[in-house]
Amino acid sequence: MSGIAHAFGRAAEYDAHAVVQRQVAGRLADRVAALPLPPRPRVLEIGCGTGLLGAALVDRLPDARWLMTDIAPAMIERARMRFAGRSDIDFAVMDGEAPDAATGPFDLIVSSLAMQWFADIGGAVARLRGLLAPEGRIAFTTLTAGSFAEWRAAHAPLAAGTPDYPTAAALETMDLSVSIETIAEHHRDARDFLHSVKAIGAGTPRAGHRPLSPGQLRGVMTRFEATGSIASYVVATCIAHPPGEGASA
Repeated sequence: MSGIAHAFGRAAEYDAHAVVQRQVAGRLADRVAALPLPPRPRVLEIGCGTGLLGAALVDRLPDARWLMTDIAPAMIERARMRFAGRSDIDFAVMDGEAPDAATGPFDLIVSSLAMQWFADIGGAVARLRGLLAPEGRIAFTTLTAGSFAEWRAAHAPLAAGTPDYPTAAALETMDLSVSIETIAEHHRDARDFLHSVKAIGAGTPRAGHRPLSPGQLRGVMTRFEATGSIASYVVATCIAHPPGEGASA
């Protein structure tokens, strides 16, 4: 995860380019605000970034006590600046796959568009469940299979460096309630798409990917632009409910 932490730590333009990320965080906040939580919930956030989810949610959970975490120290500092002066929020540098810096129990664990970077989402969810209070919940969003299909298609017959995201079916095997939404982001051209991905720290390729030659990359960019320079995000919203509680809660 160190390479990912480095990439996100250098993403100084994150907020300016995180259009989809802000939209997804807002919708997750709506889902979380509707959950039946105790009056003074303890909340753990995994991969808080610059604080987009927190900005959409902290004032909707009155009297909550937050621990916001991220693997990138620079992101923690930006979140700390966003919420300067708030005594109800603590911060910690932490790898969400190994949440040893978090001391539960938590009534709510949230994460927005961070878990797609985990090597083992199922294992991480299991470990996070171990930090929950008896009636606690986990609510997170992650990219799923089909994301950036247009960019992948533009590579054919070459292989894209886009990570292999989990399927909705794979997420459901983790005893999660899963809903899927596709968000299409329109770009001026391929350069704009690539700059946007790099600016939000999401340019880390999948393991073992061999970079394209300049000529190959130009061909991919031309084909991507020919189909409209659209990048589709296939987003799963996942809720882990307490044992015995229906998925509709």
